[in-house]
Amino acid sequence: MKCLFEFDGRWVLHHHVPYTVEHDGSVHRIMTTIFAEPSVHGRIQINRDGQLVAEYDELVPGSVVEITGDAWRMAEVEYRTRVVLERVPEATKEAAGAQAGE
Repeated sequence: MKCLFEFDGRWVLHHHVPYTVEHDGSVHRIMTTIFAEPSVHGRIQINRDGQLVAEYDELVPGSVVEITGDAWRMAEVEYRTRVVLERVPEATKEAAGAQAGE
């Protein structure tokens, strides 16, 4: 399992708690920030070996992100508490169109 924080296909990312994932010989650091305005939404920033490689903003339930090659769909967002991601099944990953903004 690549993501040690995943449990039953879900990954809970807590507000401002850094997560470290090793993948393909690189260290990835994932940080989530949750905002209240204009409505509750999240931002996920992904750094690889100290360099920003992706930033997803305005995330709400249903948004899809890619983290270390895996697609995740945001299931929940709670202001200044957490976001809950659900793994996107391989069969629907390509249809989801997950992209990283480098």
